[in-house]
Amino acid sequence: MRGKLIDRTLSLYVGVKLIKDPVHGYITFTDEEIRLVDSRPVQRLRRINQLPLVYLIYPGARHSRFDHSIGCIHLAGEFAEHLNLSPHEKTLLKTAALLHDVGHTPFSHLFEELLLSEGLSHEDMSIRVIENDDEISNGLNGLGVEANEVVSVLKGETRLSGLVSGPLDVDRLDFLVRDAYFSGATYGIIDVHRIVRLTKLLDDGPAVDSRGIGAVEELALARYHSFINIYFHHAVRAAQIMLLRAAQLVRNKLDFARMSLEEYLDHDDFTVWCLLRGDERARKFVERLERRILPKRIYEKQVLGGTGQFFNLETRVSAERKIAEEAGVDSSKVYLDFSYGPPLTKYGPQQIRLDPQPSSQSWIIDQLTKPLDIVRVYVDRDVKEADRVKQVAGDVISSILE
Repeated sequence: MRGKLIDRTLSLYVGVKLIKDPVHGYITFTDEEIRLVDSRPVQRLRRINQLPLVYLIYPGARHSRFDHSIGCIHLAGEFAEHLNLSPHEKTLLKTAALLHDVGHTPFSHLFEELLLSEGLSHEDMSIRVIENDDEISNGLNGLGVEANEVVSVLKGETRLSGLVSGPLDVDRLDFLVRDAYFSGATYGIIDVHRIVRLTKLLDDGPAVDSRGIGAVEELALARYHSFINIYFHHAVRAAQIMLLRAAQLVRNKLDFARMSLEEYLDHDDFTVWCLLRGDERARKFVERLERRILPKRIYEKQVLGGTGQFFNLETRVSAERKIAEEAGVDSSKVYLDFSYGPPLTKYGPQQIRLDPQPSSQSWIIDQLTKPLDIVRVYVDRDVKEADRVKQVAGDVISSILE
């Protein structure tokens, strides 16, 4: 009897590949899915860090966009099984989850600022890759899915879209628990399986059974603490703005918005790091990062419920120069950072949908789904006029935020 049970269990895995993931356990892939996973654009994600330079503060945080994408396709499969999707919808949901980040810039969201200044986002680049890369097209064809179907999901045009880009999507459910695991921080404690099992798929998108409100509150809390303590940790941002300063010095070499697709896919964290290290203007920043010599924070202001519209790449530079000029210090030694945590509902027009609606609104969800703005000013550690810079920074930033 035991032998028959073992044979039966093994037969379930005939024709599938197993990947051992430290977050979700064993993740299964069909041969056709593996062909898509093995495509050049997806494999490139192995060389793009999920949390750029966070390892300088949390040494274990060295996981990649690839790791995250694998987690997303797994959770998409979990949703598909629970929602009893048709085979085609299941495949479509899983491929959209796998490919949602395939167009990320090197160093993830940090260098996405170089795209945003040109009116593009990593979502736009993902769609470009899906629509134009031959390996992706061939992989999708092997799965019986068209590129335009995947693009429709990513653009929010189908009832499946909210499962990939929504308030409680596979993206968020994976990165919060994954980033907590690898950083060693304990903020990402979320009952992922309860949220999956209490999700309903209505005609216009997903909703969560109101019995799961506790799990949704956990997610909102985990997200808030992860932003404050991991993503926007003051030393993490100090390192990141130094790397971004280096990239700004060589903008002509890192013009991601105008690169051909082939050239764009040639770049990852390693190529960009070497490019910056090989440039005389940018090298000093890279060498300081290699030795963990970071600027010090002298000013900070947080606004819960902010607009996220105070500073962009260009206006930050202008503010840095104004602060430095009024404080009488070298502008190259002053750094202004504007960190923006988007609202929990950023990725879809819908709010967090609970069905049926509870009798009273959760104050946790109401407050912690709001966007978060953090403005900080840093100076190099050899600046002796730090107190003067702090005073000027407070005046300049207050005038901007008014």
